[in-house]
Amino acid sequence: MRIFVGEYVCGGGLAGHAIDQIPLSLRREGAAMLRSVSTDLASVAETVVPLDARFASMPLNVTETIEIDPSAPLWGQWIEAAKNCDAALIVAPESDGVLAKAVAMLRAGGVDVIAGSGDFLRVASDKWLTAKTLISAGVAHPIYMTLNDKRFVKKLAKYNKFVVKPRDGCGTKEIKKFDSLEEARASLEKNGILQAWMPGRSISIALVASKTHTVFLPAVSQQLCDNTCEYTGGQGPLDDDAQRRATALAMRTIEVMPPTVRGIVGLDILLGERPSEDFVIEINPRLTTSYVGLRRMIHGNLAARLFDLETGPVSCCTPVDSVRWNSEGEVWINNAVAEFA
Repeated sequence: MRIFVGEYVCGGGLAGHAIDQIPLSLRREGAAMLRSVSTDLASVAETVVPLDARFASMPLNVTETIEIDPSAPLWGQWIEAAKNCDAALIVAPESDGVLAKAVAMLRAGGVDVIAGSGDFLRVASDKWLTAKTLISAGVAHPIYMTLNDKRFVKKLAKYNKFVVKPRDGCGTKEIKKFDSLEEARASLEKNGILQAWMPGRSISIALVASKTHTVFLPAVSQQLCDNTCEYTGGQGPLDDDAQRRATALAMRTIEVMPPTVRGIVGLDILLGERPSEDFVIEINPRLTTSYVGLRRMIHGNLAARLFDLETGPVSCCTPVDSVRWNSEGEVWINNAVAEFA
C-alpha cells in the first residue's frame, strides 16, 4: 500500500509567504502532526509526502518526499504526487475552504482521499450550517445568530455571555468573548456567527472512520486560555464517566450529520455538571493536534485503523490524565518528555 500524506503548512500551502510570516507555533504544529501520522503509516505502508523546501531538513520516516515548486499551483503538484498512491490523507484547515478544496481537487484528479463526503465537509466546515443541523435535530448545541439568521435573537437576550467567531474558522485563536449582547452584535461580521457562551468542562473526542468501521477514540480534556479561548493543549484519557458521556453525545451528533463520515473527525464538547447540560460545540472534519497525544494512549497503530489494517474496540494503554501535550505538538507521558515539536 502506498499513501500520500499532505499537510498544508509543511506541504507547500504557505510557500508564497516568507518563512518569518508563518507563525512559529503554526510551523511546529503542522510538523508535529505530519511527523506523527507519517511515522504511524510508515509501519504499514509506503508514504509519499510533499514538502516546502524550507521544511526539507525536518526528520521524517517516509518513503519519498516531493519538493514543492512555489511558483506552480499547489493542488496540481499534490495530484501529480498522489496519483500513483492507493489513497491520500489530507491535513489542512477548514478556513477559506482550504480543506474542502484540497479534497475536491484530489478527488477530481482520481485520488481516493480519506475524508468525509462533500456534503459532510460542507456542513462540518461551516459553523452556521453545523448549528442549524444540530439544533434542528435536537442535538444540544448553543443557540446562535448571524447577520442573516436572527431566529434565536430573543432567546439570546436571556444569556449574559457570548462568543463571536468566523463561520469557517479553524482553531480557537479567532474567538472573541463578550459580556454584552449589544457589543457582541456590533462585532458580528458577514462571515461570523454569534453564540451563547455555555459553561462547562472543555473536552474533545475523535472518531476514526474507515470504509467499513467506525470507532471512537478516548475523550481528552482541552486546555483553553480563560480570556481568549485560545487552545494551548490537551490531556487524557479522561475517566470512564466522561468517556461515556462524550461518546454518547458524539454518536448522536454524527448520526444527524450528512453522510458520509470518513477519516479522523474531532468533536469539541462541553461537559456540564450533569449529562443534560452537555453541549456539542464544534465538529472538526480532519486530523487535529490531539492526534499526537491520542497515538500515545491507545494500544496499536492509530493510523492503521483508517485502512482496516487494525479493527475492533480501542483500549487505553495509559492511566487517566497521564498523557498531555501542547498546541505545538510536544508530548509528555507521566510528566516525562516523550516527544518534542
